[in-house]
Amino acid sequence: MSKVSGARVLPLFTDLIFVILAFYFLLVYARSFFFNLQLQPSFLLYQTFFLIYQVTALALFAIRKSMVVFSSRISDYVYTLVALVSPMFFRPAVGSSGSLVGDLFVFVGAVQTVGAILSLNKSFGIGPENRGIKTNGMYRIVRHPMYSGYILVEAGFVLNNFLLFNLLIFAIASFFLVLRLQGEERLLKEDKAYQAYAQKTRWKLLPLLF
Repeated sequence: MSKVSGARVLPLFTDLIFVILAFYFLLVYARSFFFNLQLQPSFLLYQTFFLIYQVTALALFAIRKSMVVFSSRISDYVYTLVALVSPMFFRPAVGSSGSLVGDLFVFVGAVQTVGAILSLNKSFGIGPENRGIKTNGMYRIVRHPMYSGYILVEAGFVLNNFLLFNLLIFAIASFFLVLRLQGEERLLKEDKAYQAYAQKTRWKLLPLLF
């Protein structure tokens, strides 16, 4: 891990990709949400989540704290970008009417994700970085509540729009999300405050499982 100025290109590039994608998909989902109300309710629920997520993330991105330290491993940023981008390829299943279970997953996951972002507040970041250790709010339950929220939302979408393609995207997104998480853990555990937090909050992603 490094603070060398030359390595700053990694987090800067990742941030740039996030901002471009955020504004692009904010426009896409906003147009679809307001001008294509014939979409199935479950897909509109998914789009509503993305609208709220993108607006909240961009707002906190603009006021966030400076990095204390960041990863210099290229692989950590590859994992981050793949986990970030892959869910964007989900597509609605024609003729699917959705399901109550799927909608519940999306709703609970969306609430958890937005709650986790708000709990992070000015410590919000995209790449594997330390912008201050957060232990309150959603972070009292698991160490990466935002990521477990992502998984719930994506699982709910797949349940409502079951296609082998969507299932493959979900598997890819989840796999790289875990790799992203492990990279962040490796970096954050250099901080004594995070070491103490990790001992107190045992579960990384899902209580009783991981």
